[in-house]
Amino acid sequence: MKKQRNIKQTDTNKATRKAGLKTITQTNAPTIDGRIRQRAHEIHQARGSAPGQDLDDWLQAEREIKSEMQKASNAQA
Repeated sequence: MKKQRNIKQTDTNKATRKAGLKTITQTNAPTIDGRIRQRAHEIHQARGSAPGQDLDDWLQAEREIKSEMQKASNAQA
């Protein structure tokens, strides 16, 4: 049984190539989750790597990253 190609995606890719644009499949920009994960790890290490506060570390990191993103968004506006 043959797999059906996603016609909509294929048409979009053709239109992108026809317009001379490159299709972006991967970027070097870190994902939001990746940034939060890195910050949570930094927080964990800063408090001595004691176990049992991983959720607190994650939530604090999430607040910090989202706050940074909001400030950057407001600065661009």
